Amino acid sequence: MDKKDAGAMASPSAWIELPHFSWEALLAEDAPTVRFRKGQTLFSQGDAVSRVHVIEEGRVRLVLLSAAGHEKHMAIVGAHGMVGECSAFLDGRHSVTAVASSEVLARHVDSRRLMRHMQSDPACLRQVLWLISVKLRVIAIQNLLLSQATAAQRVAHHLVQLAETYGEAAEAEGGIVIGIAFTHQEMANIAGLSRVMTSNVLIQLHARGLIDKVKAHCVVRDIQGLRQLAAGP
Repeated sequence: MDKKDAGAMASPSAWIELPHFSWEALLAEDAPTVRFRKGQTLFSQGDAVSRVHVIEEGRVRLVLLSAAGHEKHMAIVGAHGMVGECSAFLDGRHSVTAVASSEVLARHVDSRRLMRHMQSDPACLRQVLWLISVKLRVIAIQNLLLSQATAAQRVAHHLVQLAETYGEAAEAEGGIVIGIAFTHQEMANIAGLSRVMTSNVLIQLHARGLIDKVKAHCVVRDIQGLRQLAAGP
């Protein structure tokens, strides 16, 4: 595990982007390419697991559905990530629903092929274990946020995690530029808020000088201020 992986594991963002991951050996065989339109379901909670999906382009959100049909958004997986792998080791049923958060280009990999590669390819094994571990930690944090934190605390927390995981200091911008361009709807989904409430919180954070926006990217002007807000009184 390199320093980047270790840092992400210690303080994971609910946005899981893995540009340094490679699934070349796993995809060397004939892994079909599939496109999903925004809002299309890749698989549903309770479906039998026959394959996993390696994301080549776009983002997929993982959603937990209650018996009453209420949704809890657990994580968003982007390029070079994988979805469906967690349930491949359990009872053979998907534990969450995966929905395309944007236009998605993915590769289908038979779950049995994944198992074989994990046994023969240490790099593949490490990546799958890393992904599962990060998702478990993200889900644990999400449960705490959704049950205890205010709207402002949730948004501030996710901005801090994004800045710490994907941010780069930029003197020209006067802060930390978050490398992932996210929409207000994506932030609303992952924070368990309405889009209107999320937009209002972001406007308030901007008015307080904590964040700004440059082109499509969010710039964190005051990371300590965001951390204090996320921690609460």
